[in-house]
Amino acid sequence: MTENTTTQLIQEVVDHVIAEDKKALSQWGDKRDLWVQMGGDLLKGIDKVISSDLRIVKDDGSIGTYPAFRVQHNNACGYYKGGIRFSTGVHQSEVETLAMLMTLKNALHALPYGGGKGGVHINVREHSKRELKEVSKAFVRMLQNQIGPYKDIPAPDVGTGEETMDWMTEEYKLLHPNQPFINTFTGKSIANGGTRGRAESTGIGTFLSYYYLVEAVLSGSLSVNDDHTERKETVKAIGEKGNVIVAVQGFGNLSRAAAIEAANCEKKHTVIAVSDSRRTIYNENGVDVEKLAPFKEKNDRLPNEEELKELGIEGEVRDPDAVLTLDCDVLILGAIEDQITSENQADIKADILVEGANGPITKEADEYLESKGKVIIPDVLANAGGVTVSYLEWVQGFTNDAKSKETILKDMSDRMKNVSYRVYNAYFSSESDVTMRFLCYKLAFLRVIDLMKRSGKIS
Repeated sequence: MTENTTTQLIQEVVDHVIAEDKKALSQWGDKRDLWVQMGGDLLKGIDKVISSDLRIVKDDGSIGTYPAFRVQHNNACGYYKGGIRFSTGVHQSEVETLAMLMTLKNALHALPYGGGKGGVHINVREHSKRELKEVSKAFVRMLQNQIGPYKDIPAPDVGTGEETMDWMTEEYKLLHPNQPFINTFTGKSIANGGTRGRAESTGIGTFLSYYYLVEAVLSGSLSVNDDHTERKETVKAIGEKGNVIVAVQGFGNLSRAAAIEAANCEKKHTVIAVSDSRRTIYNENGVDVEKLAPFKEKNDRLPNEEELKELGIEGEVRDPDAVLTLDCDVLILGAIEDQITSENQADIKADILVEGANGPITKEADEYLESKGKVIIPDVLANAGGVTVSYLEWVQGFTNDAKSKETILKDMSDRMKNVSYRVYNAYFSSESDVTMRFLCYKLAFLRVIDLMKRSGKIS
């Protein structure tokens, strides 16, 4: 989802609140409409962009140059918070969009954070560990006065992990002697102050966002507008099936955890496919995702046909995009952005689509699929398990009270459930032309501008 699309949707929320939802923020009186538009204008802007070229000496003695960015979007709800990407897809407008999404996500989930995002334009597969460490340290030096436990708290994202966060934490500590450092980064190794369960939290939370949808519908507790009766019945039918068919795009940390969570769910779910950038592994009777996981972790890819046989895993190899159009009940999108577009939207067969990745469905495809009765759980709701556990790690750093993995994931699950039920109630009781993404943006927007007003940012 592009920056223009995100700002467009924010403006649509502004227009809706001004023209159609007169009850929202009615306590603001005569200046309500003015302040709502003012808040929308601020939310469509960026607080600060820090950019520079990072330069390191590579293993062969040459100089490597890497464009790097940190975007601090909005801090009305708290300190800037968001991941750092190492990817060839990194560019400033992408990072700005992702920072906006972090503001909305953190607001929707009532976390005490604003939105930020960082990235370095680099192909991690073409660099040694030493080179990646040097790039990580250079990135921290670039940001040394822009980040901190009470200012901007980065975390892992695409192409980075706990090792990257450990490198960055060490460099920050060296640059800031006698100052607090442990909470400047989250997603660190457990030995370095990280939290148990962080690695799998985003994937587990992604699956749970779907699970809570089914649970909410089956409970009969939702207030359902007549316009949404068909969608409710679709979800109910899936929830009542003896075997729910699931396809998972991706098999990185997020998708792997989501697939394993689905396969081990108390209610039977069969994961018929997983994929990566090279191939889809398909088996109509179910892919053994737990057997696949160690191979993927070791080789950073899924096995080919010959390797599948050697592993004793039944399945056939298909093109990487094949996973998107399989006949299934639930499609979990855990790869990259812009995977379902106007070009392939008509081929999507899943009834429930879950955005584990950021922006895998374009705005046009989102609206098209909703018009066809599909239920789409958007990224700002579905993939917040990671930042929720990052928050718990941040708190742990202040209290020095490390919780068990079970306690951390239970806390994350409870928080996800509360927010999910709130969204699903708002969605199913709304008019049919309102997408779930729009509802999430609206709920987040109302929280952000309320805090803007309380803090004097709009007046």
